[in-house]
Amino acid sequence: MKLKRLFTAVLSTALTLSLCAMPAMATEGGTTAGTPLADGMPVWDTTKKGSITIHKFEYNPSSGAPSQQGTGAEGEGAPAGATPLDGVTFEIYQVQSQTWLESYYGGQVTASSQDFSKMDASDYYTKNSTTGAITVNSGATKVATVTTTTTETDKGVAKKDGLALGLYLVVETKAPDKVTSPADPFLVSVPMTRIADNDTTKKLTDWIYDVHVYPKNSTTYGQVTIEKKGYTGGGTGVALEGVQFKLQKQNGADWTDITANDSNGSTYNLTTDINGKITIAGLSQGEYRIFEDAYSNTSANKGYILDAEYHTFTVQKDGKIQVDGNVSANATIQVANHRPDMKKEVYNGTEWKQDAQYGVGDTVPYKITIEVPKNIDKLSTFTVTDTPTGLKDNVGSIKIKDGTTALTSGTDYTVAAEGTDGFKIDFILTSNTVKACAGHTVTITYNAVVKDTAVVGGNGNSNNAKLTYTNKINSDNTPGTTTNTIEDSAVMYSFGIKVVKTAEDGNTPLLGVVFDLYREAKTGETSIVDAETVKKAGLDSTKSWILVKSGLTTNASGIIDTSDSTNATNYTHGLANGDYYLVETKTVDGYNLLTKPVEVKLDVTATTTWQKTNVYDASGNLVKHGTVTKTTFTHTSNNGDATKTELAVAKVINRKGFTLPVTGGFGTLLFSGIGVLLVLAGVGVLFSLKKKTNRA
Repeated sequence: MKLKRLFTAVLSTALTLSLCAMPAMATEGGTTAGTPLADGMPVWDTTKKGSITIHKFEYNPSSGAPSQQGTGAEGEGAPAGATPLDGVTFEIYQVQSQTWLESYYGGQVTASSQDFSKMDASDYYTKNSTTGAITVNSGATKVATVTTTTTETDKGVAKKDGLALGLYLVVETKAPDKVTSPADPFLVSVPMTRIADNDTTKKLTDWIYDVHVYPKNSTTYGQVTIEKKGYTGGGTGVALEGVQFKLQKQNGADWTDITANDSNGSTYNLTTDINGKITIAGLSQGEYRIFEDAYSNTSANKGYILDAEYHTFTVQKDGKIQVDGNVSANATIQVANHRPDMKKEVYNGTEWKQDAQYGVGDTVPYKITIEVPKNIDKLSTFTVTDTPTGLKDNVGSIKIKDGTTALTSGTDYTVAAEGTDGFKIDFILTSNTVKACAGHTVTITYNAVVKDTAVVGGNGNSNNAKLTYTNKINSDNTPGTTTNTIEDSAVMYSFGIKVVKTAEDGNTPLLGVVFDLYREAKTGETSIVDAETVKKAGLDSTKSWILVKSGLTTNASGIIDTSDSTNATNYTHGLANGDYYLVETKTVDGYNLLTKPVEVKLDVTATTTWQKTNVYDASGNLVKHGTVTKTTFTHTSNNGDATKTELAVAKVINRKGFTLPVTGGFGTLLFSGIGVLLVLAGVGVLFSLKKKTNRA
């Protein structure tokens, strides 16, 4: 509109001058003969070609800011706050010829029926009131299509050279989305005269053949905030830092990556901050979508399922944001990530913990608790693998529940052997029952039996469970092909007994003393010791007993160590805490057997140090909760022996028996003689009785 007013002013001034003077011919300095113009007009060189240079600006003036009239000359400064705008396309039409323009500037009103003083660009086009589409009148000739470009030296400029002299209509046909509305079509005279040299003379000083115009567009921008939260199972969301997003804008049938602010050109940082947020400003009008691209190296995010689902929004013409039918000035788009979690525990007799103690042959109850992600229905893999050490899983004892709802084997999950002693559970993700577990807590319970290969003491038998799950959802809501894992362990400890056998001085070791080891049968166990054996062993006959190990034999140091795996005679493969009884079955010559069992209390406390911080493998998989890093054993009745605190130490003393007479001594002869005399006397009595019987 400003340029239209400018051009109207120029034409009006020229028209006034032309009405006050007679046409004239002029030559100057040997130049080509000029066209006769109105009095006071400079000579017009009809042999020249002209050009139109368009300087396009983005301009949002404050309310009440003064307008600035263009002059058509090169080098005109842009208003404060205006910035070059590239990507604006113009079509240039010639609507009047050189002859017409000559008639106008020559003041030859009779050469045309048009009232020049009322000339307006809208005389040459029509505008659709609904769509705003511009239709140029027939008779106009399209001579060029130009687009403003941004370069280091010439920003926001489009130019058309070699134009024949005449009157042109310039129509803006395409602009960036940030432009709220295109500039109205405007007229450009090639050539045109400058505005009067001063307010006093009103004299038009020269002709401009390269006409510079400065149309401006108002723009608007939108802003959105992305807020990223992570959810474990059905838990409360936490801010996720370091999640990387991609922003795209619809361009016809295609989507184009948007990496920079459309207002100031600054590069976007599309990675969530410590608060899990990204603020994206400078968005021009149009359709957008944003989606997860990757996680950064922020370890706190690992384990979450990357969800590349598209989150779409619209920046309206007024800069407001429309999301899911709701419109606001600055919308916040909530984007969630989900992940499962898993915990493995062992029952210690009174409660579920991460460690417990058992002995060989014992049945050990285990429980795996899984926090199921809310998007489990989008996954393709959700499996639990159990790999015990020193135990063998009882696959038939597996039970899976969602609260009180039992899942069915074969319908909701399948079970297969894993290695020699473990199992693998594959959840059937098409099952409606499994889908209903989303955001719930699911428990897997089962039993395992302690094998005779179980480790005694040390860091125990750390039994590992592993949850494997799909770690990416594609943009079309199909599951990816890669997986994450979460691992957790519950450790089972076994202990031992150490016997120190000495003579009555308490120091001299006794070699070759043999013991049998018993314990009371637990509830449900069947006694394997008959009543006669119990009686001979001196055990309580009102109880049932288990023979743990027979033939335990002291070495040259007088020691029996049931945890010594190198000694097959004494190795008992691990004992649980409890009361044990040593029954001596053989002692050293000259020593008496013990008259009753020796009670040994095994009450070892294992203090376990767990690495509970998140641990990641080389592939970025999460190991949750961690593994045992150190175990400290203490024993309340270790008899002062701290060499192996995972053992119960029993100090047993044997005493010598009475000294019998030496074979061949006097005492022996005396007793032998008495014996012979007694035998002879007996024989004499028998003969005497026989004679009496015969006489009778």
